[in-house]
Amino acid sequence: MIALALVLVAAAAAAYTDLKTRRIPNALVAALLVAGLTLHALQGWQSSAIVVGLCLAVFAVGTLLFSFKLIGGGDVKFMAAAAAVLGWPDTVAFVLYTVIAGGLLGVAIAIARGRFRPMLVNLKSMLFPVLSGLRPPAVPSAVGTMPYAVAIFAGAAALAVGNALGFTLRIPL
Repeated sequence: MIALALVLVAAAAAAYTDLKTRRIPNALVAALLVAGLTLHALQGWQSSAIVVGLCLAVFAVGTLLFSFKLIGGGDVKFMAAAAAVLGWPDTVAFVLYTVIAGGLLGVAIAIARGRFRPMLVNLKSMLFPVLSGLRPPAVPSAVGTMPYAVAIFAGAAALAVGNALGFTLRIPL
């Protein structure tokens, strides 16, 4: 409960600053990371080890996405810090909800900007080379970028609503 509340508040702040300045402050990410590590340290070394592993895994996957210019560096750092707060298994649901929210937000922004067709062309050019094992070409700027922290906040909010209603995405160990 405390962990999710921390992520929700931090994600709301990140979404606000991302919309306003297109950046997520490193101080916000660091505070979230320290809070998560402290929270889990109080629960024992096993909990700490799990969240460090989750944080590193989210950071590694995010870094790969960042290398393809699919997500910003601040978004990667924020999601890794959120993983350190949420722990297992909420991190998995949070990431899935965030990816879904990011896709919906991306489609909505492309439609609002009248760039839906170029977005589909970009998606096709990225997916087919990736599926065949080749590095995708540089992402054309025909569609533009989006403040992904809004999707991160939506993912955290969906997790909170799901947990409150008893609908949770759980992967048993």
